[in-house]
Amino acid sequence: MRDKRQAGGVDRLDRLYYGMLIGLADFSRRHAWSVLLAATLLSAASLAYTVTHFAISTNMSKMLSQDLPFERAQERFDRAFPGLNKTLLVVLHSDSPSLARESAARLTHWLRRHGQGITFVNQPDGGRFFAREGLLYLPQKALWRLSDRLSQAQPFMATLAAHPTLPSFTRLLEAALARAQGSGAALPGLATVLTGLRTTLQGQMQGRYAQMPWGSLMGMAAPGGGTAGDSFVVVKPRYDYKGGAPIRTALRSVQAGARALGLDAAHGVTVRVTGSAALDNEQVKTVSQSAGLATGLSLTLVLVMLVLGLHRPRYVAIILLTLFMGLTWTAAFALLATGPMNLISVAFAVLFVGLGVDFGIQFCIRYQEEGAHGDNGEAIRATARGAGSALSLAAVAAAISFFSFVPTSYAGIVDLGIISGTGMFLALFANLTVTPALLTILVNGHPQGRPRGRLRALLARIPVARHPRRIVVGAVVIAVGLIPMILASRFDFDPMHLQNPHSEAVATFESLLKDSRISPYPIDILEPNLAAARRMAARLAGHPTVGRVLTADSFVPTHQGAKLAVISQMALLVPPFSIHPRATNPPSAPHIRAALKSLRKSLRGFIASGSQGATGRAARDLEATLGPYLARFSRDPAALATLQRRVVGTLRWQLTELQAALNPRRVTLATLPASLRRQFISADGQARVEVFSSLDLNRNRNIRRFALAVERIAPDAVGPPVLLVQGGRAVVDAFREATALSFVLITAVLLLTLRSVADALTILAPLILAAMTAVAVMWVLGISFNLANIIVLPLLIGLSVAFSIYLVVRWRCGVGTALLLDTSTSEAVVFSALTTMCSFGSLAVSSNPGMAVLGETLFIAMGAALITILLVLPAILSLRQAPLG
Repeated sequence: MRDKRQAGGVDRLDRLYYGMLIGLADFSRRHAWSVLLAATLLSAASLAYTVTHFAISTNMSKMLSQDLPFERAQERFDRAFPGLNKTLLVVLHSDSPSLARESAARLTHWLRRHGQGITFVNQPDGGRFFAREGLLYLPQKALWRLSDRLSQAQPFMATLAAHPTLPSFTRLLEAALARAQGSGAALPGLATVLTGLRTTLQGQMQGRYAQMPWGSLMGMAAPGGGTAGDSFVVVKPRYDYKGGAPIRTALRSVQAGARALGLDAAHGVTVRVTGSAALDNEQVKTVSQSAGLATGLSLTLVLVMLVLGLHRPRYVAIILLTLFMGLTWTAAFALLATGPMNLISVAFAVLFVGLGVDFGIQFCIRYQEEGAHGDNGEAIRATARGAGSALSLAAVAAAISFFSFVPTSYAGIVDLGIISGTGMFLALFANLTVTPALLTILVNGHPQGRPRGRLRALLARIPVARHPRRIVVGAVVIAVGLIPMILASRFDFDPMHLQNPHSEAVATFESLLKDSRISPYPIDILEPNLAAARRMAARLAGHPTVGRVLTADSFVPTHQGAKLAVISQMALLVPPFSIHPRATNPPSAPHIRAALKSLRKSLRGFIASGSQGATGRAARDLEATLGPYLARFSRDPAALATLQRRVVGTLRWQLTELQAALNPRRVTLATLPASLRRQFISADGQARVEVFSSLDLNRNRNIRRFALAVERIAPDAVGPPVLLVQGGRAVVDAFREATALSFVLITAVLLLTLRSVADALTILAPLILAAMTAVAVMWVLGISFNLANIIVLPLLIGLSVAFSIYLVVRWRCGVGTALLLDTSTSEAVVFSALTTMCSFGSLAVSSNPGMAVLGETLFIAMGAALITILLVLPAILSLRQAPLG
């Protein structure tokens, strides 16, 4: 039994606190204009500060505690190799690999000269080094095949180098056809050349771009990664978080370069941009737009609900003005306390609207009930006395739910906890000061009682008091039945699933995960030196989840002596000077037309000779295409000029590349380009091991399998797969901690303030069922927990407790369960819950999937909370003896 002195002390604290609440509200009533002026000035200053300082940071490296082991490992790696993160990956695709590589080289050169907002540009598979030493990266067998092909094609290439025009090309084809017709043996590769020309003609006839594949015809291959028609440019952008698009300038430079160089589908090239920096930019843009849209829609829906619920415009205006002022104060506090917002904390506005409006509804509806006798002063004091304690307890419970995020390792959610937790107290303060002042001014001192509306009558007909035992037993049975669904729920740790899948950056990123040898999800391992890196690479090579492993040694070709000998022999057979492309004026349309007609005549003669095999088939197909082409375009100079460009467009660049490649030098670690060496050997000699997966990393289970397999061999491995798997585990652990902490602290507050174990358990029971119901409904609808909506469970505890508190406190004041649902308190709870659901649900229309799924989950959780509070809570109270007052 509690000591009487202790009980008396607690009672004195209660009276002191209630006195403060009543005194604050009454002071605001008596000095209404002064309070309103001060609140308005504070709101104006807060709004001005928010507008001038608002920014969103996408630094995902700060989303988890830097004390976690894998975060410390990532920090060590980033210090050793600072230039590898936050980059743009420009993907240039063409059906012609030569055109893709040439386009990437031209774009790289353009960005180095004209790019704005860019600190570094590199073409991984291009540049002078790979142009000269590229052949050393071919396997020896491929190098011998290339040597044979080039030796046979040397006269052909030398003639084209001297006269790189379409008529010169067709004359060479005619000579080759005549030779094959006379000897009966076609030149090697002739069928491929004929097929390439036919494909180019067909592309123009069908309105699509097709380029003569000179690189493939010569047997040249890109030494870098990527699929056959992909080439890459890596861009390091400069970040500016003001304005909602942190790398806008760099992206505009890439777009301007593509336009200036004619890199588009009409010219056979598609340019797409992805990479961590592009994804960050897309996330900031959609979150900024979605946050503004969601906040506006939230306020609109709140306005509609208030009009439907209160019916009186003055009360609606009072609640909205109070809500707006509290929101501006909270926004200014957010920027002062936490600086730029992150991708999660920016949702505070919608959360504040949804919760802050609840306080206003509770105060105003209780004020209407207390104002039945027409005395404004007594109505405000009675409202503060009757609803103030419940509002205070609800604010504390909601704040605890938010503040429970602060001690966790999920640093990205800490800001939301600080902002929204403090926002609950600012909302309470606003409703105890601004609301009484506005009630005094706008209601003119003559409050009117609140009539019994349809909603209240509907609530009164719920037969909770008649069947309490059945309801409670049914709730227990339902809870048991929900357990399998709860156990089946899953956590999706991949943040890519929280981005717009239709955006260019995301779509390109996912295609690279599946198809490209340059995966955006590699694992990196930091070793003390290159020798250790070699040993680690050897241990990883051959693992079923590992596709390839790169170290600095990977860029030093093997068997260089033998390869250099083969290339020297090639240079004798194909002297570099013989294939030096000369500048030539483009041929006229009549010359091109005559050349095509002459080629068609030669093809007919070759076909008439009865030639069979691949060359015969290719000749017949080309002749069948050439006839319709001439019928359609022979009198169109522009079309013939286009064909000239498409046939010999990349020839000059490819011959220049081949010319350089015939004079390579031995490659050592010391002769690797500095930009490449810096990617694998740090300034202090540490070495990087880059590991690519053999799995499709669009699937979470493959990401997990890859990360765990590499971590078993290299515990300090870092990179996106490790961050996703280990970070996801840390987030889940963090929210388990937050949920437990929230539950324990709220329980302690309830026990301390209500001083009744039974009352505290009565409040907590419905929220447990609400949480279980929400998780089960999510599973049924296919909604997984993720990095955005996992905050819902700790929040649900505070929100459900807040609504339960209003009813239990009213019940403790002597209202029996038979009449509990037929009170303004129950009516206010329903209006508050529906308004909050509409506010939270506004997030569901967001174009950002992360915010949208957060809105959906909050809506489900609030709906579950409302149903359990209206049914289960009164049923439990009915099974208990109602206090007499």
